[in-house]
Amino acid sequence: MAFQFDDETIKATKAEVKRHNKGDMIMTEGDTSQHFFYLKEGELDVFNFTEEGKEFLQHKVQPGNFFGEPAVLLQQPFPGNVEVYSEKAEIVKIKREDFIQFALLHPQKLLEFTCSVAQKSLRKSLSLKNIVFLNPEERVFQQILDYKKEKGKSKDEKIFIHLTRKELSNMTGLRIETIIRTVKKMEKEGKLEIISGKIFI
Repeated sequence: MAFQFDDETIKATKAEVKRHNKGDMIMTEGDTSQHFFYLKEGELDVFNFTEEGKEFLQHKVQPGNFFGEPAVLLQQPFPGNVEVYSEKAEIVKIKREDFIQFALLHPQKLLEFTCSVAQKSLRKSLSLKNIVFLNPEERVFQQILDYKKEKGKSKDEKIFIHLTRKELSNMTGLRIETIIRTVKKMEKEGKLEIISGKIFI
């Protein structure tokens, strides 16, 4: 049950639609905002920096998803940075009070929004569990499967995993050398294919 921001909803919530370019920072960790954000087109990176300055990639935001909404809902600082990863991105920006008023008047939309927040919470819990309990191969494989699922692809449909070895390293907390060895091992086991250096599964 996904929340869809169509033209009618944009008008009803008095939302703005803004275009952004690759590298634009949409949010910075620690900032607060009185606006909800929804990705209409493009792809975003959500990340943090460790005390050593290493980037930890939490996840990638795909079209049709809110981002940073728990912090906005609770009026708390953003827990991470959000940057445009794709060449272009189209983001819907909605004033907090306007969206809450709209949601209260439209129970179906409120349910869709609540489910989207719950789904994200569940995904983060599973991701943390994977980092703590899974071995490197299982951790990398699960991250790739999660990416495929977020793209809305079926289990049997082969797609290009648009994640670099560095991004997989940042998402799993593993060294890039470990990622390279693990991906090669998975290829030999037939769990994925590498074509021209790109991962397909």
